Amino acid sequence: MTDPSDLLTGYWGIGPVEVTPLGGGMNSETWVVQHQGATYVAKRVPQNEIDGLAAGCEVASALAARGFVTGRPVPTTDGRLVVTEHALALLEHVPGRGLDGETDEEQRWIAATLAGVHAAGSPAIGPSTATFAADWLSPQLPGVDAHRWLAPAIKAVHAETDPLTVTWSMLHTDPSPEAFIHNDSTAVTGLIDWAGAKRGPVLYDVASAVMYLGGPDHATAFLTTYRTHGPLGTDEAIARCLPPVPVGRAGRVLRVAVGCPRPHRLGGAGRQREGAQRCPAGPSGPRR
Repeated sequence: MTDPSDLLTGYWGIGPVEVTPLGGGMNSETWVVQHQGATYVAKRVPQNEIDGLAAGCEVASALAARGFVTGRPVPTTDGRLVVTEHALALLEHVPGRGLDGETDEEQRWIAATLAGVHAAGSPAIGPSTATFAADWLSPQLPGVDAHRWLAPAIKAVHAETDPLTVTWSMLHTDPSPEAFIHNDSTAVTGLIDWAGAKRGPVLYDVASAVMYLGGPDHATAFLTTYRTHGPLGTDEAIARCLPPVPVGRAGRVLRVAVGCPRPHRLGGAGRQREGAQRCPAGPSGPRR
């Protein structure tokens, strides 16, 4: 698809529109959409990722109804959040700047927003962590056999962590700093890019955020704020779960305990995000 203008008119009833490709997406095509002074982002995914897009749109819509800024999906004229036959969604533009988490202030914004999402997601003690995204961390994954130590390590960590009893809630699943959009005019921090959101262990999102921030030593403000506002019980104290150094067995155990982040999204705090989360440079560049 080179231009979604006809689909936007046909399914959303908007037009004429000004459509500008965002580019740079690994797993999607994205466009900035201008219509009668309003700004949106159109996102199209491969057919095999429609379910993730649809689930994320449902979560973003529900959280937006509770007051969170999420890049809410715009329903079609017949009430759908995703046009599945074209794998296309239209999302509200979220004004502001993407964070990098380099300052304590930004880490506090990130933690408060993520903790609020988790608290709003009906947190409760969940089933075994072995039931969460088992396909993300399996000895049967392609390439595991190329490293003799890897399959035994995966099995050993599962044996250690699968019996854990932890709090589950609705997860973002990829809470890197640049997914948090802060509006300096309103002092509100939004969270975008909900494709792939699902219910799972809260510690998965917490550990992922800490990983993106550079490890526990660099995420002190985040952890302190999350302890105060998050839904984790005292027996899940973050200080006890997170190691003093980001590298080594303890750090790996924590991440594996709640499912290792998806391989195609790993890369550290400075990794390049797909076009759906990246917009033209400058403080006014549209985001969703």
